Amino acid sequence: ALKKVFSNLHFTVVEYKDCTAEEIRDIVNKYRCMDHNNEDCFVCCILSHGKKGIIYGVDGQEVPIQELTTSFTGQNCQSLAGKPKVFFVQACQGDAYQKGVTIETDSGEQDYSLETDARFQLDCIPSEADFLLGMATLQDYVSYRSPSQGTWYIQSLCQHLENSCPRGEDILTILTAVNQEVSSKIDKQNAGKQMPQPSFTLRKKLIFPIN
Repeated sequence: ALKKVFSNLHFTVVEYKDCTAEEIRDIVNKYRCMDHNNEDCFVCCILSHGKKGIIYGVDGQEVPIQELTTSFTGQNCQSLAGKPKVFFVQACQGDAYQKGVTIETDSGEQDYSLETDARFQLDCIPSEADFLLGMATLQDYVSYRSPSQGTWYIQSLCQHLENSCPRGEDILTILTAVNQEVSSKIDKQNAGKQMPQPSFTLRKKLIFPIN
């Protein structure tokens, strides 16, 4: 879904699967060293297991998220200086379950076989302009994944990008809608909820054109 959505938004999409921690670092360094002068924006989507402030490679080794994001600061990647750098991270930030208050919900069919990504802090975003970090969940908490439909966060993100970008909505408006949708879902087995957390140092509205 991510590949289709960002291809439709005119991004050049490259997909990497089942990477070790060392391979993740090598890939990030490869893109850090590239010439991005002819590009307008850089987006990195990471789907992995994790805990507070880190993600795991398939070898179980840790990679700090801040290490990945700071690779693309103006000092470390000059051809992206002044351009938006966007990171979407689907991974748990801990093992705790968020609890919700009882509110009215729609009567849509629920998927009871949910999984979490835990086994990931807002220090992850560099103290520099033009970054956006979209986290699937708050610090210390799990995020959910349906075996049949995928993760709550990525599923909602793709749907809202697909529906809202043609209307010219900016990314922060879209992520607010994602927050609303994901936070309304519930894991009935654990009475668990999920609240995504975007953080940003963007200086302008970021709109992904479709034409």
